[in-house]
Formats: sequence, structure tokens, C-alpha cells
Amino acid sequence: MIIEDIKIIDILQDGRGVARQEGKTVFVENAVYGETLDAKVIAEKKNFLEARKLQTKIKSDYQRKPPCPYFYECGGCSIMDINYDTQIDLKKNLIKNAIKKSTGINLEEVEVIESPEFRYRNKIRLQVDKDGGLNYLETYSKKMVKIDDCLIANEKISENLAKIEKICRDINQKFIGIVEEISIRASENNLLLNLQGKFDNQAIAYINEKYSNSIYNINLLIGRDLVTISGEGYLNYKIGQKEFKISANDFYQVNDYQIENLYGVAREFLGQNQKLLDLYCGSATSSMSINDDHIVGVEINKNAIEDAKENAKRNGLRDYKFIAKNAKFIDSSFIIKEKIDAVTVDPPRAGLDKDVVKTIANAGIDKIVYISCNPQTLARDIKRFMDRGYKLEKIKAVDMFPQTMHVETIALIQKM
Repeated sequence: MIIEDIKIIDILQDGRGVARQEGKTVFVENAVYGETLDAKVIAEKKNFLEARKLQTKIKSDYQRKPPCPYFYECGGCSIMDINYDTQIDLKKNLIKNAIKKSTGINLEEVEVIESPEFRYRNKIRLQVDKDGGLNYLETYSKKMVKIDDCLIANEKISENLAKIEKICRDINQKFIGIVEEISIRASENNLLLNLQGKFDNQAIAYINEKYSNSIYNINLLIGRDLVTISGEGYLNYKIGQKEFKISANDFYQVNDYQIENLYGVAREFLGQNQKLLDLYCGSATSSMSINDDHIVGVEINKNAIEDAKENAKRNGLRDYKFIAKNAKFIDSSFIIKEKIDAVTVDPPRAGLDKDVVKTIANAGIDKIVYISCNPQTLARDIKRFMDRGYKLEKIKAVDMFPQTMHVETIALIQKM
């Protein structure tokens, strides 16, 4: 079925356009916000249609020529063809609509702290083809798109891509495509390469012999095991006046320009003189940036917890405890016993388990600072707290991901 002359009125987080047609919502691949187009329906559901753009009828007023030559194939960025001011407006609407839908609250305005548009990411993840070439995946597909540069990767990564590809080509041509994926993470002074694939003893021996003195920190990820080939296997970062060790699988915010803004907002919302419980604490970059001391951190990743303890020592903390445990297994009695004043959470995109909300509420915590990369699950969890006697006190966002529809949102949820 062909739908003619529909206007794109919004953009989803995955980059698809949103239109209305005869009372139904239409989600359109490859659409640009503000354009009028014809589309072919590829799936019909009860309440919505899925479609693919056929042709533009009226060009969007917000459209621009994307500066990246790979944009129309690569799935790394979804809205680079929209001017940056409009990107910010779309993210504001994304947050407001999510909050309205779940909680009924009409937010008049949401501040979004803007970022430099390009060269902001300190980490990228690429697919490695059989010849060792570096690729992103095509939009809506698993087809590889060969790249020579990435405009949202920072300068240090960009300057070294050709040399990194040379390493991957050498290994994959020697051992027939054993490197399948690479993540490249940059600090101010170093690069960390995590190579993932099916490495046997012969391949490990070869890589170790040839690259043990590499200028890069290189790890091999073999299932859940990590083999350090060169360097220290981790990077050092600085946030404000604090220093952090970040290992291969530790979470770390990707936008160097915005990390201090993100944690600065959370710090402002939290206030001073709090004993803080940080759930999903990772290596404790967030909790130590938000609260100077008096921290209890919980994180399921045991290696990250070891790094959190190391980071506490590096930064002179005196009152801290870091526990390798799933957040949903923390109970209210633990929170009360630890004399916790406030809770911070920065969960995965799926948001909080409903039992975690129940535990925090039952412990009588007055203040929750919630950092979220997903406005929909944030809004859902705010409603769950509201149902237990809390209110949304403040909300602000930080654009950590220009050229995509992702955004970090910070909410202060307070007991009434």
C-alpha cells in the first residue's frame, strides 16, 4: 500500500519519522523531520503502520546537507540531516511527551544543555570485516558500511583510525577474519583497543609477539575473558579535579565535553551533606563526581567494583563502601542500616526494576537523583515513584549524543 503526501511531525529515538494517516500513527524509515513524502507500508499493526519513504514531495525547512559522506547508509547517526537547533527542540519534545504520557505532567519547558556537534565521542565500536576493514552497520540492517573516518569520534580516534585498521587487516589476513569487532576508547593521552573475536592460542601468540610493544593499549576479549597484549589494559580519565581508572568493560560517559555538565546538574539536584547510595555505580565516576565522599555503591560488574575501590583511594575518600551485587537484591533494611540520605541511579536503557523502586520508597528515602538515557523508561519510573508518594521536583537534560535522538536526562524525584 502506498500512502501519499504525509507530513513528518516528529522523530522517534531510533530515527524513524512519525506521521498521521486516517487516525493511525505511521512510522517511516529514512524520513526527515518536517518533510512531506510518499511512503510504502511494509507492516500494518492494530494501532500503527510501519513504512519506508519512497520520495520527498516537500522538503523540510529544517533539513541540511549532512557533512558525513556515510550518513545515508551508516546507522551510527540518525538525524545529522537536521540542523542542530532543531535536534535540540526534538529532544525537548521527546522528554516532554514521555513525561506527559506516563505521568500526566505537562512540562512547559525542558532545558537541554547543548554540546559541540562533532568530534565529541571518546569511544566508538566498529565491526571488522574478514579483510580487517572497519565498518559501522547499515541503517535497519546488519550490512557493513566501510568507513575511513567518523565525524562524531574525537580527534585522537580519527587521527589513528588508519593505523588501527592496519592492525586489524594484518591479524585478519593472517588468521582468516578472527577479529570480528573492535571498540576504540580514547583518553587525553592514550588509546585503548578492545579486539573481540575467536582467538586460538596460535593467534594470541602471534598478536602478543607482534603487538606487545604497541603504542596503543590492546586487549583481546575472548568470551568473558580478557587478555592484555600491550599497555596497562585500562585508561586514566580526569573529571574536574578527580582522577579515575576505567578498565576495558567499565561504563564511562562518551561525551568528553559534557561529562562535567551532566554530573554538575546531578550534583546541584542532590545538594550537600548527603550520604549517598549509588545504584548501578560502575567504577564510581558518577557518585564521586556528584558527591565528594560518604558513598555506598552497588554494581553487578565485579571488575568495575574493584576499579571503584581503586578510584576511591586515588581521590582520597574516607567513607565509602562498594558492593558487587545486583541492584534489585538491595533491600530497605540495608538502606536504613547504612543511614542513607539520598539515592542516585543511572540504570541501563530498560530503567529500574519495579522492586528497586519499591525498596527505595519503603526505606523512606527523601531524594532520588535519576540519570537516564531513555526518556520513556525514566517517565515510567517517575510514575512508579509518584504512586508511592513522590513528586517530580526538577528535570534537566544534557545533549550527550548530537546527530542522534538519544539524550541524557536528569530528574530530581522527592518525597512529598
